[in-house]
Amino acid sequence: MDYLLQLLNKLELNTIVGLGTCLFTGYLAFFAWSQLKELRKQHKQKSTIELLISNNSNEYYRKRRKAYMAMRDSGVNLTVLACALNDKNATAEQKRQNFIVLDVLNAIEFICVGIKEDLFDEAVYKRMSKSSVIKDWNTLKPYIMELRRINNNNNKLFCEFEWLATKWESE
Repeated sequence: MDYLLQLLNKLELNTIVGLGTCLFTGYLAFFAWSQLKELRKQHKQKSTIELLISNNSNEYYRKRRKAYMAMRDSGVNLTVLACALNDKNATAEQKRQNFIVLDVLNAIEFICVGIKEDLFDEAVYKRMSKSSVIKDWNTLKPYIMELRRINNNNNKLFCEFEWLATKWESE
């Protein structure tokens, strides 16, 4: 303690004021950083909720989702349906069903990419949609695997959807 007092006595007032200014500036920078971090978190949460509300109020998306769920619940063979994508003799109904499935898959993938890129809040989306994401993955996995196969084994197709669903399944 005496050493500290001796050191302070040797320092000039300008040096003490300069050190105090540096410390205060550091505190302000840390405070600003923490506020920006909190604002970013709140913005991600708000964006995620707005996206989910938008999807629920979007008539086109709701019709597509409803049609997909009807296909899922009626036991449509999605592997066979995916094979029809590469079939020149595919029926109009198969083409329509593929369009529906791909619409739903693209919407899910969009959200998963946003989560992986830290644009949407995973915790909020998980609380609101975990069971749907896992159920959709288990339903659509054969379709996606066949889609990858007919596209030269392109494992990048819907890989963010796979990443999120398998991550949540293992928790």
